[in-house]
Amino acid sequence: MGSFLDKFRNKILASFSHKEDLDRLNEFFSLGVLLWEVAFADKKFLPQEEERLKQILSSYTKISSENISLVLASIKEASQERIDLYTFTHEINIQLSYSAKLRIIEELFRVACIDKELDERELELIREISELLHISHKDFIEAKIRIKKELGLKTY
Repeated sequence: MGSFLDKFRNKILASFSHKEDLDRLNEFFSLGVLLWEVAFADKKFLPQEEERLKQILSSYTKISSENISLVLASIKEASQERIDLYTFTHEINIQLSYSAKLRIIEELFRVACIDKELDERELELIREISELLHISHKDFIEAKIRIKKELGLKTY
């Protein structure tokens, strides 16, 4: 039986116009599922969160705009399976570099802050994911401050 990432990757691999580096695909899939989890952490999924999620995912790969809906449906399905964050992040830790994991944390902050507010539930979920991905506390804080500045939010 394959890993969660294998199952997810195989489900939407046909959506990609060309084959990409396996690490990049794993980062993409991992990012998608975690973005979805953070977007729903505050129990509301705003249109601007969905749009930002699409933008982030589109920037990670050369997926056609027609196929982004399939990707989002697969991500939603994966999220509804109520992934065990420990198991999921364990796979990410094995397959992705520290810098790729740090990029995921930055993107999680971008989605969480898109409504110009970082909800406490969103922050705690990102903190938990960051710890599970073995991101240093220093890098976590720097990423949070960097993204808040990028989006014009107060950093205190």
